[in-house]
Amino acid sequence: MTVAKPAAAKPTATSCSDHPTFAEAMADVGRHFERPEAVLLSRDFDRAQKVALLRQWDTDLRLLMVAAEENMPPEGTDRTGDQMRLVHAALETLGAAPAEDGPPTKTGG
Repeated sequence: MTVAKPAAAKPTATSCSDHPTFAEAMADVGRHFERPEAVLLSRDFDRAQKVALLRQWDTDLRLLMVAAEENMPPEGTDRTGDQMRLVHAALETLGAAPAEDGPPTKTGG
């Protein structure tokens, strides 16, 4: 009689237990980290890398907002504004400002 092994628990982005490389994390920050606070708590990246990750996340969120305004909203855009505030708070914790010191438009132009 064979006993089925339980499926291994998938690591959560909040715990950063999947340990992405910096390049992997930059490619899709929101996929690797559930919340901006998880970037702050990560031991895998130094301060400069954390700032870069959070700024990239800010850019990604701005692009989501533009897509939503153009009636092409991807799933989950209802939380974009809240996520952006959390990203900005995390940047402030690191003593950094959002990219371009808060550009006048969502896309930074």
